[in-house]
Amino acid sequence: MRLSFSLILCFGFFSTVLWANPGNYEEAARLLPQIWETKYPLPYGKLTRIDPLKQGIRQVTRKKGKYWMYNFEVFMPKYERKETVALPKEEGRSILVFFLWNPGITEEPYRIELGEPHEGK
Repeated sequence: MRLSFSLILCFGFFSTVLWANPGNYEEAARLLPQIWETKYPLPYGKLTRIDPLKQGIRQVTRKKGKYWMYNFEVFMPKYERKETVALPKEEGRSILVFFLWNPGITEEPYRIELGEPHEGK
């Protein structure tokens, strides 16, 4: 009885640890444009740098739980309007983008924060 309880407890713990694997920067960089399209009205620019802050993958806490945080630098072009179409210009600026990911949350596992990270929100 005690052995089976220990096995169940260990299996539950290790499956949670494996399920909450943060992935890697390549996988997060692949997901970033897809998630961007669902969150922001402007089209995604282009990824210029991966981990520009040299912080690696960090774990942060938000209202819905703990997230893995990745940092990127994304170039966002300026747009000019031609009738009803927004056309990108050559000029623009680079912005710091934080991609947050929690594989344990089923309803909305991804978040994007622009600029500095918003602690605790």
